[in-house]
Amino acid sequence: MVLGDDYTPPKNIVPDIMPFCCQWILSVLNKAISKTVSSLDSYDFSDAASAVYSWWQFQLCDVFIEVIKPYFASSDPTFASAKTSAQDTLWVCLDNGLRLLHPFMPYVTEELWQRLPTRSGCTRKESIMICEYPSVVEVRCSCIFGKFNEKFTNTTLGSIDIY
Repeated sequence: MVLGDDYTPPKNIVPDIMPFCCQWILSVLNKAISKTVSSLDSYDFSDAASAVYSWWQFQLCDVFIEVIKPYFASSDPTFASAKTSAQDTLWVCLDNGLRLLHPFMPYVTEELWQRLPTRSGCTRKESIMICEYPSVVEVRCSCIFGKFNEKFTNTTLGSIDIY
């Protein structure tokens, strides 16, 4: 597993100091959450399922995982910070992505979510079924293109709180 057997998720992550690919996937995840929630609110289940599927297939798997592979394949110490950011971002994506997908694939997402590592010093809910559904919250973030307002999942100003 890319996260590693000894990986422990952080309490929060700060997008400002992450590589652009990590900022990008969090932004795309946020847009998928927004689309899914609005589609579910309007009882448009086809659009909700399409938004979740598109994010998993075309953004997370096709792009993000391919982009971060060099961080894990290299033992170069210059990639250490980027590797840690990629691990943290991947964990956030998996956690939120599984919770986003849960209404459509409950048994599979429950099994996979139970296998995700838990933050140290934090008690996790017994089941993904009783976890909060991902939501969209605005946060100010700077990136290589300058300052902009972006929405990230489950955030506080300047950092992303995992729970």
